[in-house]
Amino acid sequence: MINRAGLGIACALGAAGLYGLVPNFVRAAIGNGIPAIESTLFRTFMIAVVFSMIAVVQGERLAVPRPALPSFIGQSVATLFVSVAYLGSVQFIPVGLAVIIFYLFPVLIMVLAPLVEGRNPGILRILIAVVAFFGLAIAVGPSFDSLDIRGIFLAALASAGATLQFFSGRAISRYMSPAAFGSLVHMVILPPVLLIALYAGSGTLRFLPGGPATGTGLLFMSGVALVYVIAYMAQMLSLRFAPASTIAPFYNLEPVVATVTAAIILNERMQINQYAGGGLVLAALVASSLVGKWKK
Repeated sequence: MINRAGLGIACALGAAGLYGLVPNFVRAAIGNGIPAIESTLFRTFMIAVVFSMIAVVQGERLAVPRPALPSFIGQSVATLFVSVAYLGSVQFIPVGLAVIIFYLFPVLIMVLAPLVEGRNPGILRILIAVVAFFGLAIAVGPSFDSLDIRGIFLAALASAGATLQFFSGRAISRYMSPAAFGSLVHMVILPPVLLIALYAGSGTLRFLPGGPATGTGLLFMSGVALVYVIAYMAQMLSLRFAPASTIAPFYNLEPVVATVTAAIILNERMQINQYAGGGLVLAALVASSLVGKWKK
């Protein structure tokens, strides 16, 4: 197992910065005639094609070794949850709030690490986890009645999926390169994503010629695919170089990028309690990374 924490952290920061653009591009595409699930479908198709080409050029086999099968299944399920649920949540709740809920996953990774990786988080990290959940309660609580429960549920489901994605990504990287398993994972989830998109669109896809999608919408949808291809590769490389519990806290860059970009691109403003609660969640993530560094 490769363990190069410096490279893992660098890849994690790059992936987090790019991922922060994705929900905003999706929200912008929604405003221009393209539903979130169709942006998900397009990016899933593109990453499957691009990663397959990379794997073939590198001379890698597009097959899952038997020992990697459990982690491959976990990665496929997790990626489906993240792809559909996270991007779908911004159709019902503000991007900033979706990010706050979704970004509980580094805390979940930290808490579950003793079971998965045999790493004891210690009392300080447990307290940090409590602060993060308290921050989430502040962000969601006062305005819960005015929020769409579908968006909250989808963002929470995506957070659980991201937790599984990190642990399974680290496990599968023992046997396969990111390009090889990344292409196969997205090939596996492409049919269910297509079925969901067709069901949501009553049998039609709006981004196809003749649909209501605008040129601007198509541009943002393409941006979603381009950014995701690069970010997913960087994320899986980060897991190849370092354990999930080491690099997960550094993904706290994503909510910062997502919130700032939402304000710039979408002119989106959250309520005071959402900023306060999100600040606590972000502070907890930063504290988690500092505690991990201090313990080393």
